[in-house]
Order: sequence, then structure tokens, then C-alpha cells
Amino acid sequence: MRVSLALGIVAAGSAIMLTGCGAGTNTPAGTSVAIPSQAASPIPRVEKTPRDVNAVAQRPCELLTTQQARSFGLGLPPEQRDGLFGTQRCGWTSTNREREIARTVGISMFTNNLTLEAVYDRRQRLPFFELTNIDGYPATVSRTNASEAICNIDVKPAEHQSVSITYYAREFDSNPQQSCEPAKQIAAAVLMNLPPKS
Repeated sequence: MRVSLALGIVAAGSAIMLTGCGAGTNTPAGTSVAIPSQAASPIPRVEKTPRDVNAVAQRPCELLTTQQARSFGLGLPPEQRDGLFGTQRCGWTSTNREREIARTVGISMFTNNLTLEAVYDRRQRLPFFELTNIDGYPATVSRTNASEAICNIDVKPAEHQSVSITYYAREFDSNPQQSCEPAKQIAAAVLMNLPPKS
């Protein structure tokens, strides 16, 4: 399977989670729009020092260092492509000896939206959903297909900003739920690489 197909698989998770959800606006990074206030959002507010998605929105491949990518068993170099709603996304893919995809990671960033709320609103239609935090930042963990080892992590590093990570690993094909554990570790590494919001 080629890298571009792998990135398509990774992007599919983000597209499924965001397409058709009426919980927020999905606009390109840097675009300013009025966001309706939600009286009682189920997603907690960011209590830690906010991180600035907008500062690196056009450089998503900087969200994992070379050393971090290697430690997660990801192939290098990453590939940056156009993402959803005018954003940029980045994908890492590694293959096994048979040239099959062994592991993929896709990262997208969104500003001026309510990504986590949109995922939360769909939780009853998902085979797995968890409202949690990653290193103290509000996060959702979800899977859109119970039989595939694909895990989606959406983290809110600042109000109305989010980072979406989609992770797949062939090694978890027999136990797909386990794919969420390394996905959470990758999300924590990504948060560490986001600059503090000024």
C-alpha cells in the first residue's frame, strides 16, 4: 500500500468525526468567526496553560520530532498534505518487510471550532468513546469501527482549538482496542511540542 493511501486512511478518521456534525464551525486556521456559546458543554474548560494550535497550524509535521517519530516506530520523513476545511495535516507511515502498512499516524489541527463537542455528540453511535484528559488537557478517545485497530484522539489545548490524532497499527488487528494506548502517548508528545499560548 502506498503512503498516499495510508494518509487517506488516517484522514478518514478525522473526516468521519467532523463531517456532518453541527456542534461547531470548521474554519481554516487563522480565520476568525463568531462562535455561539454553549450553555453547558460536556467538555471541560482548559485549566492548564493553554497551548497555541494557531502558531503551528500550517506546519503540522513539527508536532512530532524525528526522535519521537522513531520512538513510536513511525517511518520518516512525514508527509504534509491539505487537510479538511483548508487546514494542513501531516502523516507518518511505516511498512513491514512485506511492504504492508505496519503503522500510521495522522495529525490535523483546527481553530475556531468545537471538535470535542462534535465527537461527544456522536458518542452513542460509536463502538468506543471515552471522555478523558491527556496530560491535563480535555480529550476524547474514540473508535469508529469496532473491528479495525484505528483510534482517534481529539485534544483541546486551548478554548476553540483542537488537535486530532488518528493512529493505526497492524500489530493490534487481533485486539483493536489496544491501539488507543499508543495513540494516547502520541497525543501527549504532540501536546508537549505545541507552544504555550501568549
